[in-house]
Amino acid sequence: MPRRGLRAASREGLSVAAGWLAWAPLVTCGLACLSRALCHLWALLSLPWRRPGGASASLLEPWESCPELRVYRGGGAEAELLTVHTRPYSFQVDLTRLAGESAYFRALSRSGMQEAVGGHLRLDHVPSGAFHAILQWVFLERFGLAEEELLPAMEAASYLLLPGFLDRCRLALRPLLGPQNCLSHLHFAEAVGCPELRAEVCGYLSAHLLELAVPVTRRLPPRLREELAGLRLQGPPKLCVLQKESVTRGPPQQPSPRGLYCRPLPPEEGGWHCATHLPFQADKWSFSTAQLLNYLFIMGGYREKRGARGFFFRMAAFRYNPLTGVWHPTASPQKRRRHFSTAVVGHHIYAIGGWYLDSLLAPDSSTCLYAAVERYDPWADRWAFVSSLPMGDFSFAISLFHDLPLCAAHAGSIYTLGTVQRTGEKLLLRYDVDADTWQELLPTLTRADADLPGLYFLGGTEPLFVVGGNSRSNVVTSFSVASRQWGPLRPLPKCGLAGQGLALGGLLYMASPDLGAILMVDLAGPDWALLPPPPSPLGYEALFLLHFPPQAAGTGGGAAKGEGEEPQR
Repeated sequence: MPRRGLRAASREGLSVAAGWLAWAPLVTCGLACLSRALCHLWALLSLPWRRPGGASASLLEPWESCPELRVYRGGGAEAELLTVHTRPYSFQVDLTRLAGESAYFRALSRSGMQEAVGGHLRLDHVPSGAFHAILQWVFLERFGLAEEELLPAMEAASYLLLPGFLDRCRLALRPLLGPQNCLSHLHFAEAVGCPELRAEVCGYLSAHLLELAVPVTRRLPPRLREELAGLRLQGPPKLCVLQKESVTRGPPQQPSPRGLYCRPLPPEEGGWHCATHLPFQADKWSFSTAQLLNYLFIMGGYREKRGARGFFFRMAAFRYNPLTGVWHPTASPQKRRRHFSTAVVGHHIYAIGGWYLDSLLAPDSSTCLYAAVERYDPWADRWAFVSSLPMGDFSFAISLFHDLPLCAAHAGSIYTLGTVQRTGEKLLLRYDVDADTWQELLPTLTRADADLPGLYFLGGTEPLFVVGGNSRSNVVTSFSVASRQWGPLRPLPKCGLAGQGLALGGLLYMASPDLGAILMVDLAGPDWALLPPPPSPLGYEALFLLHFPPQAAGTGGGAAKGEGEEPQR
């Protein structure tokens, strides 16, 4: 080729090269945009082939096959990116943005360690799917984990110290917990050391402690069961009242109170609220109550119609869970009892005394108390007989206004108060739960010490307090179990006291139908006060303490079950 032609070709080649170099950035940018568009198109096209849980059946997830979707930038486009190597994929992330949510990455960003300076961090033990879910939540505020993806994500978030993401996972896990998976989740949480997951599972087990007794909780180690029982007491305590009996003849003057009412425990102010309704429909009923493991147990029966004109009393027992607001039927005592006392020792309920359930008549001189004592195991939902009351020369006052005989539980024993028939002295009996034996506690309280034909309350811890009265006044005295001595007598307001009282923190709460209020008495001093009654007339009430979930504190408890509804089984 002539030299002139070669020079012309060279100039033409240089011109083309210069033009290409001028267009190169635009072409590169266009190719990058096309790559991102193809990645997003791939994400849309792959949706129909995904499993219901979110993982692909035969195709990779878009972020797995497209590296561009594994880059997460914060607010600033010029921020330096940290390459995080997980199993099996790597991600590029804005360390500053990630450090705002994770204490792990916050410490890394401030440490000056080689990983932070070099821009590479190896987390080969963290699954890529779990890390991708974390990045989606941190950078894009997206959360869409399936059930099988929650546990690996919570394990990774617990290691990387992401409390916000863990809280979101707990909310997603909560409705998925059930008897079929709670133990496996608990074992997983303990194996990987994830306290947040363990707390969520333990909260579920605690809220349904006895409902899960047969399939789950009965087989748990005793130490764990005690921990779960303690969790049931985290909510605020409420003073509760329930009408235990309604057996009056004739049409009632006003509707009978069929609900469990509660209010803040004094001195906290607040009104009465209906937490739940009784789980049956009847015009007459008679129940005794007990509180165990922050459940309310009612045991007795109610009247049902038989034929055109006949009626009969159906034996029944129910358990109310204030954490869920649900009633469940339970096994009834083997004896058809009415007006019997209950005492709780350990994880057992003891039914003591009472008389025949079907009798709606007021007690008289021919009314006999049951000597048989029964023990209820809530884990097995079963009653069994233990040593009977030693009647002999020992009798118990008969009353239509109190559970008989008066009983109290203290330090692993049950105490009951009765009268020596020949002398009229008051004598305490002690039942040793471990030895299954009864014994007398001397000295007696003679009639010269105190004339108490009526006994209204026995309770407290050390000492035990006794409230009684005669035609002139009511009095309170005490008995020290440790020193075996009776304390001085102190007068109380003269009024009728009925039902089952509650001794708590040196105060006695008991219904007074005469005053139309709840009497609050300082058992160690002269002070007393009246609490307004629930929005129903007072009759034969039981007062007790229950802990409700914090979110129900303003309304008095869990969801109320309507009157006449059948209890959930």
